[in-house]
Amino acid sequence: MTTPDITLYTYGTQNGVKISIILEELGIPYRVKQIELVKNEQYEPWFLKINPNSKIPAIVDHNKDDFPVFESTAIAIYLCENYDPE
Repeated sequence: MTTPDITLYTYGTQNGVKISIILEELGIPYRVKQIELVKNEQYEPWFLKINPNSKIPAIVDHNKDDFPVFESTAIAIYLCENYDPE
């Protein structure tokens, strides 16, 4: 089994789905961690280390020393610049 390169922190929103589509299209192994917004999980200290704005989606790139990226447009640009060979 391949170790996921990316962890996607999301909820069932359009912006979260957009990132999963990009990950699929680029063929990047990833795992999904659903953030329970109704339980205010986005305000937990561990998540605020990933995204101090407490918003989803966010990713952690395990190939780049667990580098976090947040905001859907920033994530899309990051993934294309770092994982799209074309």
